[in-house]
Amino acid sequence: MLNFLLTVIYEYYKYKYNEYPLSILYYHHVFAAKETFHPDDLCAEQFNEQIKFLNKYFNIISLDQAMHLLKQKKLPPKSLVLTFDDGYQDNYTIAAPILEKNNCTATFFIASQGVEQGYLWNDQIEQSLKSTTKNILPKSIINEELSIKTETEKVIAFNLLMNKLKFLSNEQRSKKIVKLSQELNVNQFTKTMMNSKQILDLHNKGFTIGAHTHSHTILSTETNENALTELSINKLYLEKVINSSVNFLAFPNGLYGRDFNKKHCDITNEIGFKAAFSTNDGGARNTTDLFQIPRFMPYRKQLSLFALSIAKIAGEHV
Repeated sequence: MLNFLLTVIYEYYKYKYNEYPLSILYYHHVFAAKETFHPDDLCAEQFNEQIKFLNKYFNIISLDQAMHLLKQKKLPPKSLVLTFDDGYQDNYTIAAPILEKNNCTATFFIASQGVEQGYLWNDQIEQSLKSTTKNILPKSIINEELSIKTETEKVIAFNLLMNKLKFLSNEQRSKKIVKLSQELNVNQFTKTMMNSKQILDLHNKGFTIGAHTHSHTILSTETNENALTELSINKLYLEKVINSSVNFLAFPNGLYGRDFNKKHCDITNEIGFKAAFSTNDGGARNTTDLFQIPRFMPYRKQLSLFALSIAKIAGEHV
């Protein structure tokens, strides 16, 4: 029944648009077990179940293949691309083996500063809260004193800090995070990101490596000059790692009009990317702007509803 419903939906899109739309999903972590600080991220068992299910009902294709077929209006029905943002080590140790086992491909969008130092600014926030022995986060960070005695309070504080600090420029945010580390008396951080050898191994296995800015900063918080630097450093760094061109970029946070704009799309085009991706809901078709292609994540736990949500969103905003 589900396969029949999906077929009907996609044939309707074919009739309406004269082509099948493309769906692109995005993930971040895949943990060994459920993680309190990241309730929306899947654990290995859930991810394996989801990938097996998607592989049964959709045509999972590479990003390169999808872009090629999109231009020609020749996408197969139920086309689906899988992507991962940031470049976490669990993408290599947990997600990639599950994808390989299920004969699926994916694209990994990587922030190069994380490769260099082993973690990103958001990891510093998380690890500072998890490992501190302090019970209070003072007002000096976000002008609000927060209790962090329990794990639940630490998760609440983490979400508040993330929502406040991610909309600062990289320079402003770095100063806040240094202050946070001082206040919580934490100055050592565990590596969470893939290293260059792991990235190269993914590339050699046929996975696609994409860019995600250097420092994982929201480009609308930066000057155009800084945005150009963020994108250029990121692209060149990753190209050196894999000894191949990096053609695709995912904008951090990714909402067009808030987190990036037309100028950032133009910069992305000018420095040699072939396409760039947002986190706006919707599918893509031949007329979609190649530098603001939608990606989405339905977050439906029941797999049949997850599949139907993919199909529904694929036909929206195309």
